[in-house]
Amino acid sequence: MDMHQSDMRQVWGRINWGKIRRIARFRGYGGLKILVLYLLSEEPRNGAELIETIEIMSHGHWKPSPGSIYPILSKAVEDNLILKREDRRYELTAAGLEEVSDFTNESQSQPVSVESILNDMDSNLSFLEDLSRERMVPYIETLESIEVKLRKMVETLRSPEDTT
Repeated sequence: MDMHQSDMRQVWGRINWGKIRRIARFRGYGGLKILVLYLLSEEPRNGAELIETIEIMSHGHWKPSPGSIYPILSKAVEDNLILKREDRRYELTAAGLEEVSDFTNESQSQPVSVESILNDMDSNLSFLEDLSRERMVPYIETLESIEVKLRKMVETLRSPEDTT
């Protein structure tokens, strides 16, 4: 399975970790179980693919063991949250999809603040700065387009308001 780190960072960003921590105390869910369900909401995967995906998402800092993934998968099948297909991949049931939707930002009705958007932009820029030149060269045009938009925005904000 070939996954780009930027795709994985988007996955992490869509998960509402604060809500997971709050609800976990009441429902007895571990973060790994919710992450497994969330990944299965994107596409069916087998246990090895889940382990690899989580390792990629964490930039190699965390690789769950088969001893932690497979019991979660077995319990989720038992709880009717997922089904094991003939190709040995797991997919969410309607109950599993409902369960994982409780933990994603998409289910929040709160508007995102300008401050949180700017903080996310700053964090993502720090990540991009750490990537190798070779990795970033294909994105020069996109970066230049973003630069133009940001400069226009700053210029507009710095110029006096037109009161006519």
